[in-house]
Amino acid sequence: MQQARHRTPWRNNFLSALELLAQASARLPFGVPDPVLWGASAVELYTGGLWPAADIEVVGSDARLLTSELFAIGFRWSDRPRHAERGLWHPDLEIGIDLIEARAAPSVAEQSNMLVVVLDLDPSGPVDEASLKVVGIEDLIAQQVGCWFRDGAPSGTLAAQVQALVGLGQNGVVGPFGASYLQRRLARETNGEVVVEVPWPEEGRGPMRARRTTSLTRMQARIGLWRDYYGLSSDPAYSQDLTMQRDGLVPSVWYQNDLPGRGGRFELPSAVILPFDTSLSFPPR
Repeated sequence: MQQARHRTPWRNNFLSALELLAQASARLPFGVPDPVLWGASAVELYTGGLWPAADIEVVGSDARLLTSELFAIGFRWSDRPRHAERGLWHPDLEIGIDLIEARAAPSVAEQSNMLVVVLDLDPSGPVDEASLKVVGIEDLIAQQVGCWFRDGAPSGTLAAQVQALVGLGQNGVVGPFGASYLQRRLARETNGEVVVEVPWPEEGRGPMRARRTTSLTRMQARIGLWRDYYGLSSDPAYSQDLTMQRDGLVPSVWYQNDLPGRGGRFELPSAVILPFDTSLSFPPR
């Protein structure tokens, strides 16, 4: 089931699952909104596999219809006890999909900020490659910061993910970065108590009007440049080794440096990734 690809930063079974999800999305009836890649799986996509997700997380408006289409291409109900009611599993790919029923429609801004990713890494694939919707990187950052903020203390994993996502966004992993949009989202998510301090480029100050579209090939190139700059391996197996524990759970490399237990302002461990020219600050309460 997993197809041979040129060297990529992502896991083969992750990419194969995205392709199957895109196929299932394309078969949904007319008028049913496309599902959106979300949460940890969006982090894995944007960071080039630095944090492998346990399962593919998808938000959709009609989980029943999407489940039917996923069943048609090989997914089955998962019998793993930790899975939710709608957890699916692909026995050949050995990866799951968690379907999250959307409780409310995304705002107009969130819809326009979503990214459409063309899955173009398979050299033997059709001319018209499949595509998949992904939560906008700025919205993902705001969600991660919101989780971090609501937990009451900076988690080493979330702190590192936020800085990586901001750095990749600034380096154009999805094209122009929506700096002012991110500031507004953070203000809404945290009631103005968390801000990102970074010298925004001028193009990030205005509204983003064009539909956001990219391809895995373009993302791979940007991620590769970003990894090279910070001295990270481009080998997906190396990234997975750093982020996998022996029990199969997926925490983060940052726990190996006792980052969650450190007091005060966090810093990324320079042995793995150098600090970015960016930081998160919490105004005095």
